[in-house]
Amino acid sequence: MKLKNVVNSFSERRILVIGDLILDHYIYGYAERISREAPIPILKFESERFELGGAANTAKNLASLGAKTTVIGAIGEDREGEKLLELLNSWKISPKAIKTGRTLRKMRILAGGEFTKRQQVARIDWGNGFSGNSLDRFLEEVDFEAAIISDYGYGTVTPTIFSRLRERDKVVIIDSRNRLRQFKGATAATPNVPETEALLGRDLNSIEEFFQEGEKLRRELDFKALLITLGNRGLVLIEDGKTPVHIEAFGGSNIVDVTGAGDTVAAVFTLAIASGADFRTAAILANIAGGLSVMKEGASSLTLEELNEGVERWELLQEKKL
Repeated sequence: MKLKNVVNSFSERRILVIGDLILDHYIYGYAERISREAPIPILKFESERFELGGAANTAKNLASLGAKTTVIGAIGEDREGEKLLELLNSWKISPKAIKTGRTLRKMRILAGGEFTKRQQVARIDWGNGFSGNSLDRFLEEVDFEAAIISDYGYGTVTPTIFSRLRERDKVVIIDSRNRLRQFKGATAATPNVPETEALLGRDLNSIEEFFQEGEKLRRELDFKALLITLGNRGLVLIEDGKTPVHIEAFGGSNIVDVTGAGDTVAAVFTLAIASGADFRTAAILANIAGGLSVMKEGASSLTLEELNEGVERWELLQEKKL
């Protein structure tokens, strides 16, 4: 399939996201002077903004590319929960959420001088997580072609809901922080280097090691494919019955922010597979999307136009290599 044909079918897809809903809160300020009370900068407040984080950011990436998106998760009965719902609705994402406990929130404080780049100086996290045993009832209410489990380790995704999801016989892609072994038998997963090395209990120092050890992990977890994100080294795709492939990173070296890039990769990889693409084509598109994502600040998302422009650039690069 041609890459653009795959991308242009994204708006026809119906995708479900299950996972930890997080409200990202950014506060910007100018560093005017050092405090007399402690060796820390005193910030003059400039502005703030709220964004969808965690599984909600994965859903935003899908919606930004035109997919009909539903997200299942939990929020608190608080102002942060209402803000999260407001943001989901603004992206036309359908939320299936129960209200309990305290909404997961990550506040990032960024500081800089008048003419300097803002740097993150602190992060404050709220919320202790959630036990999601009651969320599986929502599965019967959703019509979807593929699902993404976006697991940040806060307990929303349980073995019960994963088991119920597998019963639907759909494509299931796993994006899990440190709990990948709990999702044996899914279609595919998209771990990064630290997550992969933690699962294997060892460092991987070459592409060949990622090939060999990644294949062992894929077989152990009974995935059809394993897509390992390598940061500025690109991606490694390991498929059942096929030779592993290394896809070099797309884009320039001027990385702005890697926050949420994994969400973008998982979203585009899933959309491509749901659109009928093979794993390699899906991995190429995910690599292009990841390269574009890190050029933006914060947990960003892409439009169809931006992704298609990226595809054009990638195809020109391939022609020059011939």
